[in-house]
Amino acid sequence: MPNWPQTKLNFQAKVLFPVVVALTLFMIATLWLVRSRLQNQLQEEALRTLSTTEAGFTNILVLRARSLMDKFSATASDQNAFLPIAKAFRPGVDPSTAANTMRGKLREILEERNQDTSLALFSGPDGQLLSGAAHNSLVSRDAFAVACATAIKEVLDNGEPRVHFVQCQARLFTVISAPSLDPANGYLVGVLTIGVEMDAATAQQLRPLNSELVFIADNQVAASTLQKPDLNSDLLQRFHQFNDNSNTRGRAATIELQEEPFALKAGHLPFFLGDGNNGYLLLSSYATVQRQIQDMQRILALGGVIGIIVGAAVVSLLVRRVTKPVRDLRDAAEAVGRGDFSRSIDIRSNDELGELAAVFNHMTDNLQKSTAQLEKTVAMLRDTQAKLLHSEKLSAVGEFVAGVAHELNNPLTALIGFSELLQMNGVDDETRQSLQRISLSAERCHKIVQSLLSFARQRPPERKLTNLNNVLDAVVEILIYELRTNNIKVVREYSPQLPKLLVDPHQMQQVFLNIVNNARQAVEAYRPHGSIRLSTRALGDRVEVRFEDDGPGMSEETAAKIFDPFFTTKPVGKGTGLGLSLSYGIVQEHGGSIQVKSSHGKGTTFVIELPVTSGSETVPESAAPAPALQGRGKKILVVDDEEDIVELVRRTLELRGYTVRTALNGESALRHLAHDAFDLVVSDWKMPGLNGQQLYERLIQTQPQYASRMIFMTGDVLSEKTERYLQEHDKLCLTKPFSLSDFERVIRQTFEAA
Repeated sequence: MPNWPQTKLNFQAKVLFPVVVALTLFMIATLWLVRSRLQNQLQEEALRTLSTTEAGFTNILVLRARSLMDKFSATASDQNAFLPIAKAFRPGVDPSTAANTMRGKLREILEERNQDTSLALFSGPDGQLLSGAAHNSLVSRDAFAVACATAIKEVLDNGEPRVHFVQCQARLFTVISAPSLDPANGYLVGVLTIGVEMDAATAQQLRPLNSELVFIADNQVAASTLQKPDLNSDLLQRFHQFNDNSNTRGRAATIELQEEPFALKAGHLPFFLGDGNNGYLLLSSYATVQRQIQDMQRILALGGVIGIIVGAAVVSLLVRRVTKPVRDLRDAAEAVGRGDFSRSIDIRSNDELGELAAVFNHMTDNLQKSTAQLEKTVAMLRDTQAKLLHSEKLSAVGEFVAGVAHELNNPLTALIGFSELLQMNGVDDETRQSLQRISLSAERCHKIVQSLLSFARQRPPERKLTNLNNVLDAVVEILIYELRTNNIKVVREYSPQLPKLLVDPHQMQQVFLNIVNNARQAVEAYRPHGSIRLSTRALGDRVEVRFEDDGPGMSEETAAKIFDPFFTTKPVGKGTGLGLSLSYGIVQEHGGSIQVKSSHGKGTTFVIELPVTSGSETVPESAAPAPALQGRGKKILVVDDEEDIVELVRRTLELRGYTVRTALNGESALRHLAHDAFDLVVSDWKMPGLNGQQLYERLIQTQPQYASRMIFMTGDVLSEKTERYLQEHDKLCLTKPFSLSDFERVIRQTFEAA
């Protein structure tokens, strides 16, 4: 936890601070609640008003369109002014003359609209455009005729006037198409089409009170009453946001445009001909009302601040008068805290404060008596804490060693195996010696890893027949670097006929490591070149292990305490004082004894004696290596995710005459087994995807003949659960790194068992 600085607050501040905080939070919550409720009501009211405004706007838009339809329908049927000109388009009459006459009449009709931007077309009974005119419009007549083609066709089909909204060249038009009928015979002479552009002026005329109107045509802003062209892209985005989505279409919403709040509603124009990228936006600003709400909030906040200040002043005055006796007690307590235990408080009342003063005076007497004992206890606790922290660090190192073992074992396997393969080829003596050095160095790395791994594993005591000579060698391999770099020579005098003992090898390794490491530290601090002698011998029914160093030694008084828990001669943080104490307990549990002999300047000797039990036996001589296997006619599948290991195993087996197939994962192995027959399967235990155990269990279900002829390899630390699984299924597991002779032996055992 971080060591936060402690802020000293008096009683007055402790009372005043919560009061001020509570009042402030209450004021903030009130302001937030009022603002939230008013803001929600304001938005709801703006949305309701906008929905009502939209209904009125739609009615006005329809009424305007129908008014234009009535007017221009009458014009198209006028027997005195328009029909005679329309009838001029008949066979035998120069069409250009008739078109010019009609164009003049169309201009006259458009000019009656004064400043409106508009276009007029006259089409024949077959729908062919005969003449046209424009007034204040930048839209071409031909483009407008194409946009109105559907409207004209409806009139030709039905013989009745029609009103539509169409878009042309990013502009919106109110289009009225009316038939010109000959009253004498009811013959359709043609169709008069008038288009009144819905420009900014039209938008201003149609804009509802306190609202803004935007027309959208061909995915562009055709007209707007906002007079802010920089908002056009944002308006288009809002139109598509609320009009294209089926969940928001037809609904009013609130938005912000240039930090000004608006109620917005998007809609389509009625009677529209064309695609959906058209329509209108109605916007209603409620910024004025919102500013009024903000002004009211400022007034409320100012009133709240004044109330908090006044309330804090009143509370502060009351607390100051109540806490005067407490301040006297505080001054006395501060004096005691500085070590003045003679300080006492005058008892002036019989209330709770008087009782507190009496208890305080009694406390000062007791404090003086217990201070010395308390300081002694604190010093002891600090020393114990430092030792425990150091012990935890050692445990963490062990876990780290166990974690990296798997990553080292795979490359060590390849290094040992390929060096042995190269030695089998006809190389010269110098190359063979170099390869042997490589192999020996890799074997040394392997021994170091195995020793560290064995020491790092946390496991319950498990006694088995153990060669103590091998345990001592493993300890030396762990410490070989420190010993060599500190010029400490290790002399080994092992009995070759030492019987195996029924002990826990991991606990024995822990004992030996503690003793040798202590000897190393003592010697390196005492002399530049030292030595440690390790010897073993059998003494009847007991085995003796002796550790001798030429370090500084120790006094008889120190030697008498060397096995006491937490006793150490090392500086704080350099030792826990638990190593030899734990070692003593382990040896006692095994029925043995441990003694120390030492004197100043003559080094130190530790002697451990362990009993030879009925389960012990003499160390057997090393078995001779098995002859090379002859695998002609046999096929083996090798499965491992490490390509170097796969290549090593393949070449080793092929040298013995085996036919080898390889797979880099369990899934690939299953495909090989499904299409080919094999005499043996060699699989890594830990692989990505389908691992060795899962591959084995799959084969038990689908191809049991291969499951019975399967061995495993692993570079990882096998857990107790894994070892139990392999024992239950009677499966061999070869631990990486392994030599070629070990590998061949396992292959031979598997074939012999089959």
